[in-house]
Formats: sequence, C-alpha cells, structure tokens
Amino acid sequence: MSLVKVKNKFQITIPTKVRDEMHIKEGDFLEIKAKGKTIFIKPKTIVDRESVEDAINEGMDDYKKGRTSGPFRSVKDFKASLKKK
Repeated sequence: MSLVKVKNKFQITIPTKVRDEMHIKEGDFLEIKAKGKTIFIKPKTIVDRESVEDAINEGMDDYKKGRTSGPFRSVKDFKASLKKK
C-alpha cells in the first residue's frame, strides 16, 4: 500500500508501481467513485459514438451483401477459412 498526499487543487500523484500495474499513462481517463469512506479509481476507455455506429453500419452492410462466413465448428475450421481467402 502506498500513501499519497492531497496537494494544491486537490491533486494526488498515483505511485509509479500502481501506474505500471494498471497501465495508466498520462492523458488517460479515470473513473472516481466514493463508497463509504473508500475511494475507487478505475481506468476507463472513451469510445467515439460515431466511430462505433460507423463500424456497426459497415458490418451490417457486409452481412446484407453476403460478405460473411461461418459459423464454424472449431477454431481449426475458422483458420482454414482464413487461409482460403
């Protein structure tokens, strides 16, 4: 366990060991929650809604045009399908 001090403007420094273990980098987003007297900090990924919608629409277009394959009975069958293309 590490001890940190609350600094000016209520900033804290996340210890290197914790940052490395959690793969936290400068510019990352963190979710902060309080429950009772405990503070939880969880790394979060922000996803652009338009990018997700574009990917879904592209996938649906592929499906409608028959540009899909499967289902597969095994990973081996799936890999064989990839090699054919």
